Amino acid sequence: MSCDVRSFYKDKNVLLTGGTGFLGKMIVEKLLRTCDVEGIYLIVRPKKGLAPEERLKSLFEEPILAKIRENKWKYYKKIHALEGNLAKKELGLSEEDKELIRNKINIVFHCGAFLNMDSKLSEAIITNVRGTLEILELIKGTQNFDAFVQISTSYSNCYEKVIKEKFYPPPVDPELLIRMSEELSPNILSSITNELIGKWPNCYVFTKAVAENLLLTKAKNLPVGLFRPAIVTSTVSEPIAGWSDNLYGPLGIVLSSYCGILRIIRANGNLKSHTVPGDMCINAILCFAWDLNNKWKTSQDTYNPPVMNFSAKNTKLLLSVRQYIDCINRSDYPPFKKAMWHQMLFLIESKFCYIILKFLLHTVPAYLIDSLLIMSARKARMKSIYVKIEKTSDILSHFLMNEWDISNESVKKMWENLDEKDRELFNFDINSIDLNLYFKNMVTGMKKFILKEDMTKAKIHKQRYKRLTLLHYTLKYSLIGLSVIPVYRTISRLVSQKKR
Repeated sequence: MSCDVRSFYKDKNVLLTGGTGFLGKMIVEKLLRTCDVEGIYLIVRPKKGLAPEERLKSLFEEPILAKIRENKWKYYKKIHALEGNLAKKELGLSEEDKELIRNKINIVFHCGAFLNMDSKLSEAIITNVRGTLEILELIKGTQNFDAFVQISTSYSNCYEKVIKEKFYPPPVDPELLIRMSEELSPNILSSITNELIGKWPNCYVFTKAVAENLLLTKAKNLPVGLFRPAIVTSTVSEPIAGWSDNLYGPLGIVLSSYCGILRIIRANGNLKSHTVPGDMCINAILCFAWDLNNKWKTSQDTYNPPVMNFSAKNTKLLLSVRQYIDCINRSDYPPFKKAMWHQMLFLIESKFCYIILKFLLHTVPAYLIDSLLIMSARKARMKSIYVKIEKTSDILSHFLMNEWDISNESVKKMWENLDEKDRELFNFDINSIDLNLYFKNMVTGMKKFILKEDMTKAKIHKQRYKRLTLLHYTLKYSLIGLSVIPVYRTISRLVSQKKR
């Protein structure tokens, strides 16, 4: 078996859905920078008044593509935008673009999805299930086709505590679910959502579980595979250390906590979560396409679509929430300019205690700050911020109160099949990470790429944060002292009464 991943992509045409999203941007960057592909085609929908071509141009302005911009005109001609939409029939593609896909595309990465965990079921079905069906139907007539990788999530079947690398029985027939979303009104579908999704915690993971099984029923005799990443976070080093453009999963918790806004969350701090770095996830995805193509070539008649979980099992990143926060605290991270208070985060299991402390640590401060803002003729905003944070916290609580064993044997086997050059170029060995540096870069990346703070003023921000820390501990120990006084007086009275 040839172990040359780069040669697999040489002169190939790659199609991406979700190419302007978090994973999609990294796939585009990695392919352009390291693999001599002929072309990359992105299915892009118009958004916020921008046409697909304009969105493609803005993609090149992203920090993640900084190295690509150095040779912009060399690479720009390789990127093509196809106007389309996963939420539309036949992906909203023109006949000309559909013909182009059938005649030219060799490899497909299906990253596009409706990610909102609080979404309406109808929206999630149309994009995540019908969108997957449409793209599988489209590639059936493709010439010289090498690989189709469907990106799902390790939590698509999270009703199971042990997630194996296999297809699970679908909770409902995908085509029946699509018909329901098309024929029933959104209100009716909304009213039966809880009964439909059953043991799944939200519509996102439910529809992902349904969509996975389309590979078995609609992609027979095709080189397809299912890739299930765990919670994807910032990059380790490629092409920039600490890059992320979203606040999904632990990143949102970290940022809002270290801004001094989030002070309490419902979680079992001792349960371990699976997080994986963005760049290593992309390297594994690119190698997975090569790997499944090798399997397809050697056993077309007996080919079964492979499933690969990319999790933190047996790696140094399998950490609890408490360990995660501790690692950041030890990493000498640069404080945020936007920090309102010193970082503190209480992890509370009891729902009753969580509600009480949420009122004391979130609601009361929010009203106090908003009152001060109103008195100074400024717009009140803290209450609305806390409403959004608590809504997100409630959605994440299911994943913070449970623990999963997510198998990842296929990743280990694939790593063994790579030669040294490919291991270096497509590194997805999580155990090679320097944890201290990784967490420092993670917070630095949030400061730089998400909050967009001036890094040249990091020392000033650090000094300001020291003042917040002093204020925090002064208030903390003052409150402790004040609470001790009545206890001391009560004990003193009891002792005095006993002496009499």
